[in-house]
Amino acid sequence: MASKFCYILILFFAFAELSCSNQGEEEVIVPFEVIHGGSYCAIGEKKQVICKNNDDYQKLMNEVYKDLDQMPIIPEVDFSKNYVVAVFMGAKNTGGYAINFDKVIRRTADLTVSVFETSPGAKCIVTQAVTHPYEIAKIPKIDKNIKFKTKLRTNECE
Repeated sequence: MASKFCYILILFFAFAELSCSNQGEEEVIVPFEVIHGGSYCAIGEKKQVICKNNDDYQKLMNEVYKDLDQMPIIPEVDFSKNYVVAVFMGAKNTGGYAINFDKVIRRTADLTVSVFETSPGAKCIVTQAVTHPYEIAKIPKIDKNIKFKTKLRTNECE
């Protein structure tokens, strides 16, 4: 009787271990470097962009800064080692909005770029100007499908 109980107990723990695992999929946090961002750019729609070569990167930067009188210095990127990812929150009627990279996770099947979109709470004092929040980052070149995951949060001002 005791051996039958031990056998059932072993099966129970084995099943519990299997059901709690992530099917053997390893998650690795990948370093990234923010190369530019802010509240004002020329891109007014919400979108995510992946640049895998210098031509696409230059086109993106020209689009981001097309409304400026003088183009800022654009950081160089070695595309033999890196990609550039960019996120745009779209046009917002006031200040207080932000979009920021949180982390980049490499899994077996893909690379997930996790992003926070922050909105101002009801008590926040914000500028009364149209903003276009954005952020651009450099990530290591990893031959995987890149997807974006957006998390929303509200800044509750006191």
